Amino acid sequence: MTPNKSLQIGDLVTFLKADLAGKVGIVSRPILKNRTGHVLVHVDGTILGRDVSPDDVEPAGHSSEGFAQLGYLLIKLGSHVIEKKLLVYRT
Repeated sequence: MTPNKSLQIGDLVTFLKADLAGKVGIVSRPILKNRTGHVLVHVDGTILGRDVSPDDVEPAGHSSEGFAQLGYLLIKLGSHVIEKKLLVYRT
């Protein structure tokens, strides 16, 4: 990651280190120069959340956007469906 740039919620990132190297995830808590953030990543049918430092990830390239964007939209759709169900049960 460039020294002065932060990664914001919804940005797509590629993991650089450890067991997730090469995997693409979605930022769920901003990653700042001096503060760790949080990334959601799909691994073996499960969505994992990982705390990451700026050195652990880089912005994802365009070739990764399709799959990660689909995952992001499915998460949004799921939360929308849950919200609608809660509204139905409240009334």
